[in-house]
Amino acid sequence: MTDVFTALADQNRRTILELVAVEPLTTAAIAKATKLTAANLEKHLKVLVQAELLTVITKGKTSTYSLNKAGLGAAAKWFGKFGSAFVSGQADLLGENIGSLISSAASWLERRVGAKINLDIDPEEMGREFGRKLSDAKREATEKVGEATLRVKTATKKSSKKAPAKKTTAAKSPTKKATAKKTKA
Repeated sequence: MTDVFTALADQNRRTILELVAVEPLTTAAIAKATKLTAANLEKHLKVLVQAELLTVITKGKTSTYSLNKAGLGAAAKWFGKFGSAFVSGQADLLGENIGSLISSAASWLERRVGAKINLDIDPEEMGREFGRKLSDAKREATEKVGEATLRVKTATKKSSKKAPAKKTTAAKSPTKKATAKKTKA
């Protein structure tokens, strides 16, 4: 199997994925849209299929390609590991910006009023604390969503095992009794 990230490293293959994401396409339609030679296109399609990013259905001489969401899921899962770190960093930055804004607002108000405004807090520290709280809340929410998803999957598996398959019975149509006529000889 080709590594998903090796497959995604090539711009032509990413373009093919973008095209096929809209709708399944034949080899000819992909070739027309990408302007790749037949040999080059076949090479890229083979890599995408081996990486399980595309599935192919062949009818006669026509091959139609569509997205394989399972392969894309593996890449998304890997990228997801970094999403929470990014969001946490953004929350910290937001907190620092809020602290700077409070400090600037206090300075502006001091100039307008002409008196010293005593904030009993350090605006920068308050901003950082706010960022940490946002980050903690995001992490806690992510964990709870994960736990809830696991519970739903478990409950779904249990209910599908317990629920017997319903048998459908066809309505019986009335049958006519065959009557034999006696013939006189």
